[in-house]
Amino acid sequence: MDILVNRKAMIGISLVELMISVALGLFLSLATVDVALKVWRVNRQIELTSEVLENGRYLVQLLSRQLSLAGFYGWLKLPPAMSNRVPSLCTGIVMTDLIKALSFPIDGIDDATKDQKICSGDRLLRGTDVLVIRRASTKGVHSIIGLKGRQHYLQADGYSFVLALGANKKSFTLTQKDKVTPAPIREYRQIIYYVSDDHVFKRRRLLNGKYTSAEPLVEGVDDFQVEYGLDRSGDGMVNSEGASPGYVELPVSAQEWGAVVAIKYYFLLRSTDSTPIIQGIKHYTYAGKINVSFDDDRIRRLFTGVVQLVNVSARKSGL
Repeated sequence: MDILVNRKAMIGISLVELMISVALGLFLSLATVDVALKVWRVNRQIELTSEVLENGRYLVQLLSRQLSLAGFYGWLKLPPAMSNRVPSLCTGIVMTDLIKALSFPIDGIDDATKDQKICSGDRLLRGTDVLVIRRASTKGVHSIIGLKGRQHYLQADGYSFVLALGANKKSFTLTQKDKVTPAPIREYRQIIYYVSDDHVFKRRRLLNGKYTSAEPLVEGVDDFQVEYGLDRSGDGMVNSEGASPGYVELPVSAQEWGAVVAIKYYFLLRSTDSTPIIQGIKHYTYAGKINVSFDDDRIRRLFTGVVQLVNVSARKSGL
């Protein structure tokens, strides 16, 4: 009988043991949750960093390619006759202005003011720049058949060119060196790049005789800055002259706009969502701006690039 009672007394868990088990379970649960949260924070940090880096790579590749094509007007050895006035970058229908604008493959606005709009469209992000690129398509056709009536086209034969609407098919009479084969007819491109006041980098393109609606490209753009490299000696390269620097924030005359042969650009990008890891105060110095700082929970990166306008430089240097 004594043996049976002792065995029964050994069955079950005491209150102390139960409390210890619960405490251990809570400790292990909290430890597991803490590890899971840390892993989530790190993964989220990596995701947001990757987002910023991918957006930066995309913008650098896009703008660098477009700038490398600036001033490409097909087979045109001589630059168009220099105009003494830079046409409005918003022009889209006046042919005489478009022809004058060929002298200025690059155009732009420096430090947009509060509530300033781009071509009666989006409000610009205050303090950001606007860049305009003019060029012809790299793809040309040798027949007037299929030309779009309201689209602008450019045809060049080396020393002269024609810029006209597709509806004016009889205007495209230039030929290649054999004097028989029609010179390629290319779509004319005029593209405006800017940052809207909701921090989205966008573009508007001149198509079918008018500018398209805004095309969003990348979100989370805190700043977009442009510096213009000037050829002050006529050799097709950026150079200074006395107290006049090689790169300027904005050309001040038609002559300086026509002398632009290189572009420096800067993108300050941020993550589109908050990061779970404290970032601390970040400072940036670029494009003449000193100690631009942010104290928030967004990841930021500064991207820069320098592009030689090879088509413009080649014509200036006689290549």
